[in-house]
Amino acid sequence: MKTRAPFRSTILICLVCIMAAMACAQADEQPISVNVIVARMTAVLQESRIGSHAFTVRRDYQLFDKKWESKAQVVARIIFAPPDQARYEVEQSRGGIGEKILRDMLDREMEALHEVTHRELSTRNYDFGLAGEETVDGRRCHVLTLYPRRDDRELIRGRALVDAKTYHLLRLEGEPVKSPSWWIRDLHITMRFADVDGTWMRTLTYAVANVRFRGRYVMESRNLESPSASAAVSGRPRE
Repeated sequence: MKTRAPFRSTILICLVCIMAAMACAQADEQPISVNVIVARMTAVLQESRIGSHAFTVRRDYQLFDKKWESKAQVVARIIFAPPDQARYEVEQSRGGIGEKILRDMLDREMEALHEVTHRELSTRNYDFGLAGEETVDGRRCHVLTLYPRRDDRELIRGRALVDAKTYHLLRLEGEPVKSPSWWIRDLHITMRFADVDGTWMRTLTYAVANVRFRGRYVMESRNLESPSASAAVSGRPRE
């Protein structure tokens, strides 16, 4: 027993030293500033826009009523070409006025791809605040509050959730400063992002709105036939 005492004492001393070192490291660690988060996120977003090859995604757009019955649908093939070109081909569609609304949304998406700097998450378009942290799909995220610097229907007043490790944008949610369509009022949008064929892009849009003369509707677009995207869009966001 006497021979073991010095050994045990050594182990205890080592543990105490390790714990003290960890405590000091945590005490010296400074909280990251919102400016640093925004700068790193912006750099990642700019890098992700530089594509090296063309690729195609199939995207399903649907309009649901308050009973979750599908009232309109547009399925389109969207062809992306570097650095910022895109066009689409409609594979199938239905739904009368609802179809018109979905086609308008698709047209606006294509236009927005040519106006990236006008709508990107950067200090040119937004003032940012830091609202703590949240977890998205098991990933720790910084929560940025978004304050648009001008009245523009391409800008969102809301929140951006940014991966604390990679600084990829994982989720964007809020209300557009202006409605994207005459048909739509009181619009709240949630977007999710993931890697698709080597490009970080939006894979899900979930929007709740009041449609003129029609009442409350949910508009949803999601990428089809994309394993990386499917992991990010499992389940609808909570309203």
